[in-house]
Amino acid sequence: MNYAEWAKWYDLFYSTESGDEVEFYLDMMRQANGPVLEIGVGTGRIAIPAAKEGIEVVGVDFSREMLDVAEAKAKAAAPLPGGLTLIHGDMRRLDLGRKDFALVTIPARTLLLATTRQEQADTLCCAAHHLRPGGILALNVFNPTEDLIYDDSDEPILIGEVANPDSGATFRLTGINRFDTEAQLNRGTQIAEEISPGGETVRSAELEVTLRYLPPKELFSLLEETGLAARELYGDFDGSPLDEDSDEIIVIADLAG
Repeated sequence: MNYAEWAKWYDLFYSTESGDEVEFYLDMMRQANGPVLEIGVGTGRIAIPAAKEGIEVVGVDFSREMLDVAEAKAKAAAPLPGGLTLIHGDMRRLDLGRKDFALVTIPARTLLLATTRQEQADTLCCAAHHLRPGGILALNVFNPTEDLIYDDSDEPILIGEVANPDSGATFRLTGINRFDTEAQLNRGTQIAEEISPGGETVRSAELEVTLRYLPPKELFSLLEETGLAARELYGDFDGSPLDEDSDEIIVIADLAG
């Protein structure tokens, strides 16, 4: 992935979302009663509000460019009573030298950026390694329904659109999925555009992303193999039950045993 380009559009991308994901993870952090490790902190869209509320957060990301944006946003949002530590690191080989986290989160489908089964297992092992006894892991991935992964259309799908009230510009995000069901990969393209009030494209970028999707059974198997046990499952951030039509697979797990 071209993280330097992604960093320019990341917050715009998530501004098209409802905010339910952020609130879900913030609520988990509020209940954790201890420090939080966020794997895939990105630009700090969850970590900064949490630290603002007095929650201690350590955020890790593979992208230095994303972290640069997060650092600037954290500085602008100061003071952050809980404290926010941002670390450049690889989730597949993460070892912070501490095992005292009450909560480890892997939001925004970040686990799927590990594009082999072994890398996903390594990531979950690293997450579990940082949990204290009684600690909790929370993550989400998309649900690879048959309608989704066997749709071979090359037509862009509207992911989201948001207006800038100051400039009148519109930010639009569309995506093209290219699922390889044998390799269990989606080699997709997301097209970000800024459109003027007059309808002209001011700037645009094609952002490539490759994800290894996980059917529910395989995700649960990976959790078990890495010493974790799923305790709660949801199909949406509003707490809806997971079923075959759910868009998300949301898992709350703890150390098995």
